[in-house]
Amino acid sequence: MLVPERQPRPFGHESTAIATGRVLWVGAAVAALVLVIIVVLYQVVQRDMIPRIARLAARAAAIPPAPRLQAHPRSDLVRLQQQEEALLSGYAWIDSSHRIARIPIERAMAIYAAEQTQKSPAAEPAAPAATMQERRQ
Repeated sequence: MLVPERQPRPFGHESTAIATGRVLWVGAAVAALVLVIIVVLYQVVQRDMIPRIARLAARAAAIPPAPRLQAHPRSDLVRLQQQEEALLSGYAWIDSSHRIARIPIERAMAIYAAEQTQKSPAAEPAAPAATMQERRQ
């Protein structure tokens, strides 16, 4: 078998051949490094992270500060409306020493209307402005 002679390379130029041995070694080293990193990360997750997350999930949940979301908003709304209706339609003492009481809203409006009519007697309504036909005449 004839071995081709090596021709001298011009100064400052590299050979055109690819160093496949070096490329394969570097590729194998990178693959081994990636494999080691994967194994280490898997062990860290299995032995440290998963138990820590499980402990966090298992502990009792703290009640968040107010205002909190309502579990049953419709029934809460009905209860609130009933309480407000009781306030507006019932009698109760606010301050018995000063003789201040809460009365039903309809009764309060009737008293207020009666007081307003007593203060200012019913004046005759103002005469309507002259119509266009009256102005023309």
